Amino acid sequence: MNIKKMLTMAVLAGMVYGCGGGGGSDDSSPTPPPGGGGGSGEAATISGKLTFDQVPHNQSTNGLNHSATVEAPIRGVTVQLLDGSTVVDTDVSDASGNYSFDAETGTSYRIRIRAELKQSGTQSWDIEVVDNTSSNAQYVLDTSTFTVSSSSETRDINADSGWGGSSYTSTRAAAPFNILDRVYVIIQKLQNVDSNLTLDPLVINWSVNNIPESGNLATGRIGTSFYTQDQIYLLGAANTDSDEYDGHVIIHEWGHYFEDNNARSDSIGGPHGGGDRLDMRVAFGEGFGNAWSGIITDDPFYRDSFGTNQSQGFSINVENNNVSNPGWFSEGSVQSILYDVYDGADDDLANLGLQPIYDVLTGQQRNTEAFTSIFSFMTYLKAENTSDVAALNDLLNGQNIDINVDIWGSNETDNEGQPSVIPVYNELSPGDTQEVCTITTFGNDRNKLGNRKFLRLNIQSAGNYTLRLTPSGSNDLDGYIYNQGQLVAFTEALGTSTVDITENFAAGTHVADVLAYNSSGSAIVGTCFDVSLIQN
Repeated sequence: MNIKKMLTMAVLAGMVYGCGGGGGSDDSSPTPPPGGGGGSGEAATISGKLTFDQVPHNQSTNGLNHSATVEAPIRGVTVQLLDGSTVVDTDVSDASGNYSFDAETGTSYRIRIRAELKQSGTQSWDIEVVDNTSSNAQYVLDTSTFTVSSSSETRDINADSGWGGSSYTSTRAAAPFNILDRVYVIIQKLQNVDSNLTLDPLVINWSVNNIPESGNLATGRIGTSFYTQDQIYLLGAANTDSDEYDGHVIIHEWGHYFEDNNARSDSIGGPHGGGDRLDMRVAFGEGFGNAWSGIITDDPFYRDSFGTNQSQGFSINVENNNVSNPGWFSEGSVQSILYDVYDGADDDLANLGLQPIYDVLTGQQRNTEAFTSIFSFMTYLKAENTSDVAALNDLLNGQNIDINVDIWGSNETDNEGQPSVIPVYNELSPGDTQEVCTITTFGNDRNKLGNRKFLRLNIQSAGNYTLRLTPSGSNDLDGYIYNQGQLVAFTEALGTSTVDITENFAAGTHVADVLAYNSSGSAIVGTCFDVSLIQN
């Protein structure tokens, strides 16, 4: 039989993030399976298939197409057989959604499907979907209690979308399992390129109360779907903006989690969009996220639904090479290059697949001295794939990026009509002073091209050094110094006088970004000022 039950939430022992764990039977060790001794009934098997309502997009409107909903398998999740509150058997659903339990006839049970993907061993991960508006309760799907009447019982269970034909009319039980299914797809893909795949624990926060307004995350005012510190927050606001079926959005945010833990991202975040001329770190991070969603799904169309009945939306073809304002500062350029590196379809000249991309992200780029950007990525990719250099150069050339690339963008000449944007890094050795200039020509969100200037600091020997920022007017100057992606010194103090950032530095190359605010510190400004590296 096919059982469609309501989604319930349970605050399970040891699973309440930020609240600690207490004693409880749901996480106790399973008791010996019935039929092997101690039970009054005969041995029985309960098995079946787990599915969820998967809602596709309408490819013409990019909104959700509820009329085309299909039942897809719930794969890789924990399934429990409960006798009262005691777990008597546990299984993990297979790639077809199948599960099986040992039970006994004459006993009453219920089945619980937990919204989690967990595995330990050589390859390991721990991923859960919780309701951030309900004390971070983990989502579970429970059946009603039933009594086993035969030695072999089949119980198929479907998590319903809650869609009633023109609106949601019941619990949206399928949502957490569709979210997990996108993560399952990612893991399956990565297992092919990393036999020792290890992922840090991840919590995915989704709720019907998650709305596109900023405020208290615990009440659902999350602003937008985003990633931060091993947690993903996803919108769930019906008739406004919900992302539980926007697979590319989910995979994009998971990509930021992957960068944060298994690779590296120096992106400073902030607002961004197609055609923006961005801080190169943001351009790479967001372009990577978009390309990643296409790479994982083998579908270059990034779709995001919203509006009444989730019927509207937009799409981005990450394979499109004809992007607005192409260059080293463009997320559109980054995503098209990365996807073309992966997918050699049509007339693409590169066809390297996922392995070389993964190797650079988790290898040399993770330890680069420079900020993460298309410059560092392509430098390492070309070095590790020498037979494909010509094709990779064509991809760079097609996006107006200098093909003689190094991690510093030393040969880049595209300044978008703003001379201060080049060089990408101003290089300083002890005793050097240079004038640098910031601009707000392309926006003043702190993450646009030219809002900050990048410095390459050559520290020949370990010791105490000062990076001095000297204003030319009544501006507030801030600076941040990094070593291989780690912040080692900074100043954010409000003031309009000379700023000294003094620290004991190890020998080697450090990088810094510096920027200017008005005298009240309320808005960034375009201005010129001196930067000096002093050995104390």
